[in-house]
Formats: sequence, structure tokens, C-alpha cells
Amino acid sequence: MSESGQRRYSLGAIVLHWVLALALAFQLSLGMGLDDLGRSGFAQFQLHKSIGIAILVLSLLRLIWRLAHKRPDALEGGFNGFLAKAVHAGLYLFMIGAPLTGWLLVSTETVKVPTLLFGTVPWPHLPAPHSVNGFAHLSHAVLGWLGMALILLHVAGAVRHQWLLRDNLMARMAPARGLWLLLALLLPVGWALGVMEIKKAGPPQTEAETPVAAVAEPIAPAAPAPAPAGEPSNAAVAAPETHAAPPAWTVKPGGTLAFSVTNGADKVRGRFGKWSGDIVFDPDRPEGARIAIQVDLGSASVGDPTQDAMLASADFLDAATHPRATYRSTSIRMVAPNRYAAKGMLSLRGKSRPQDVVFTLSGTGLSRHVEGSAVINRAGFEIGTGEAAAALAPTVQLTFSFDATGRRADSVEK
Repeated sequence: MSESGQRRYSLGAIVLHWVLALALAFQLSLGMGLDDLGRSGFAQFQLHKSIGIAILVLSLLRLIWRLAHKRPDALEGGFNGFLAKAVHAGLYLFMIGAPLTGWLLVSTETVKVPTLLFGTVPWPHLPAPHSVNGFAHLSHAVLGWLGMALILLHVAGAVRHQWLLRDNLMARMAPARGLWLLLALLLPVGWALGVMEIKKAGPPQTEAETPVAAVAEPIAPAAPAPAPAGEPSNAAVAAPETHAAPPAWTVKPGGTLAFSVTNGADKVRGRFGKWSGDIVFDPDRPEGARIAIQVDLGSASVGDPTQDAMLASADFLDAATHPRATYRSTSIRMVAPNRYAAKGMLSLRGKSRPQDVVFTLSGTGLSRHVEGSAVINRAGFEIGTGEAAAALAPTVQLTFSFDATGRRADSVEK
């Protein structure tokens, strides 16, 4: 028995009460700032979903605990007692209903964004039709505001009992004398943490936001060649008879194949982790080059596992159905000293389209460094045609950089 003559709640009830208080304050604070973040707050949206499911589980556990353990007697009856019970019932409705409607909301969006709880545990979507998405949005928002109002009423009631009626009500929700005041600080702490999480989505979030249109396309390798721009094409035909066969080039490890696309006021950036090239290229005679590049679309990454899963999905790169993109050159010419323009065909998602690539070379002999770029029309390959791509620019910038070493045909034969 406490000093007030009132039994305390069980330890399990106390722990669940204050953990939920911290989680709810954080969740409401975070939720209020999400709409302003837009696509730059993808990580915050994912955290919001994770905390929501955690609140759902803890609330159900709290309800079961409450039904299984006797509570202290109510301190008031009449209208005030009824109001206290109504607020408690409303809080359970909010703590269970808000996560459920949020779960329904993400499950019925046009673009299915995978949910990984705290970045590790996959969470399934509800088997609900898209037609209930509007209801889910509205009910989730209404429950959020209702929850804030109920929490304020709950706090006001606790303050009234503790400082106006002086019945030491708060001691019943603390494991030891005087500890309730320290525990009560969890509410402002949770709110402050939510505000800090929103601020984290600002400038530091430049690398990855919403994964969307990526380009899979390799880039042509290197080759310097001072061949005259207007040289007749039949000269290339005669070349094999008068010149040594062009060297074969090996792309050295450590190169990069990156992509970026403007997304409203932000920019989505990523790279492909696996790609390879089959390159035959005479640095002095680029018109006779044969370049074939393969890119593993499943290796595309923007630095976040969930966004990477979206990027590989059928809405974007469709890596499961079309695991590779290929680029094959059809012609290459020098446009300036050590600068080249390649024409070829890019095959992606079962479609082939003409694709230009420009690149520059540095180095000498059979050791070269290559840097270049290409601009991909994502619509031509039907990449990102749903709602998630609404703010995306129609083109994707591809850049590449790598070192390559060459081997002459005669040394290969030996």
C-alpha cells in the first residue's frame, strides 16, 4: 500500500504504461512532420511504420495484462469517474486503431513499399483492395488527432489529481516513491526525439530518398584514337589487312557505375554493384571497336535495403523478370582529343533503344582511365510509371569511372 492508501499497479502494467507513453509521444511528433518531408523522409516513414507496429503489439499486450491483473480501485465515481473510463477506452481505441489503419494505408497504396521493421524484420501487407485506401488515410489522420486530444485529457486528469485533489494518484503508476515525476518526463523526451528525427531528414538525406528510376546501363570503356573525323568507312574495312588486331581490354576492379535522377527538389543517387564488360578497342582506330557491357540490375542500390527492394521491383527495374541490362556499341568516333562519342543499343526490361554514351580517356598505351556519362530516357523503358515516380525527372543521368588494361591480339594468342 502507498502513502495514499491506494495499491500500485502491477510492475508489468507500469512498465508497459511508460514504454507506450514514450513511444506514443515520439510517434505523434514524428507523424506530424512527415508530410512536410516529402520523399526526402523515406527513412523516417519507415521508422514511423516500425514504431507503429511496435505500439500495436505493446497495446495488445497491455490490454491483455489489464484484463488478467486486478487494478487499483477508482478514486472517483460519478461523471468524473465516467470521463476517466471513457478517456482510457478512447486511448486503447487510438493505440490499436491508429497502427491498424496505418498498416491498411500502406497495404493499399498503388505502389507497394516493402516494410522492414527497424530495417530487419519483413512485415506483410494486408490483403485489402486499393478502394479502401481513402478510408485508411482519413481514419488514420482522425485517430492521430483524437489520440493527441485524449493524451492531453489524460495528462490533465493526472495533474488535477496530483496537485489539485492531492490524492497522490501518480504514485500508483510508479514502482517506487517519487519516481513518477521522473517517468513523467518521458512524454516531453519522446516528443523531442521525434522532432530531432524529422530534422535528420534535411541536408544529411542527400544520398538516398525514394528509390525509383534507375538506369541500368553500362558504359563504354576506353580508347584513345586520333583517327581523322572524316575518314571514309571503307578504311575501317581495310584496317584488318594493314593493322594489327585491336587489343582486348579488361576492366579492373574498383570502378563505379552510378545513377542519379531529380526528384522534385531532391535528387536520388545510387550505383550498380555488379557489371562487366567485353571490350575490343584500338586506341588509335575507335571506329573498329566492339563493346558489350552487362549490368546486374539486382545490384542497384541507393543505400537503403527497403528502397533497394523497390528499385528492383516490377514498378522500376523489374530485376526478377529481366535480371540484366546490356549495352552494345554500333559505332565510336573521336569528337575531341581523348574524348569520344559512342552510339549503340541499350537493352533493358525487355526493350531495346538507341543510346549515346560519351567518355574521355587518360593514360597511355595499354593502361587507361575512363570516365563518361549517358542520359537515359526512363520512359522509353517504362521505368517508374506509377505514383511513386510522379515527381521524377523523365531522364536519368548515368556516370562511370574505371581503369582498364589492354592486351594485344598476338599476346593473347601466345
